[in-house]
Amino acid sequence: MELGASTTARWTIAIGFLGVVASVCAAALTYYASYLSTHQAAIETCMRRVDKQEAVIREKSEAVLGSIAAFGSKIQAPDSTKDKQALFHVLGQAVVESSMRLVAYAPAELVVPTLKLAATVQIGLMAETTEEKLESLSMAPTAMKDWPKQYFSLMDKFESRRKDCFK
Repeated sequence: MELGASTTARWTIAIGFLGVVASVCAAALTYYASYLSTHQAAIETCMRRVDKQEAVIREKSEAVLGSIAAFGSKIQAPDSTKDKQALFHVLGQAVVESSMRLVAYAPAELVVPTLKLAATVQIGLMAETTEEKLESLSMAPTAMKDWPKQYFSLMDKFESRRKDCFK
């Protein structure tokens, strides 16, 4: 059975058309796979960035809280003995230093209460009499009042930012 020229031409056109459709479908699938891969990489990068920022804030905050704990537990009441004064200054300087290290990384909502705390301790370090030191220590709870609330609010924001990575 011989096919006519018009039938052969139709088959040639149909096969060519199927080839074009197959090529377009393959290109679309390749594009979609590439898009999904790029989207997944963007999500992972976003998550890593948020996790890293949170880890730094937690690390710096841990140092601040540790220095505050050491300061509070080892200095019950500063007195005039040289050893106690030296310890007061060493521990107080650790609080101020760790607070400033946190300020370098923290967002604004945590910076303000951290600076209040550091300033209060700094006032105590500059105090010359035991009474002035005790007065500055009595200001510490007020200076520290907003810190935990701001810290935990910031931790909640990190969780929210992680969820935003998927959008």
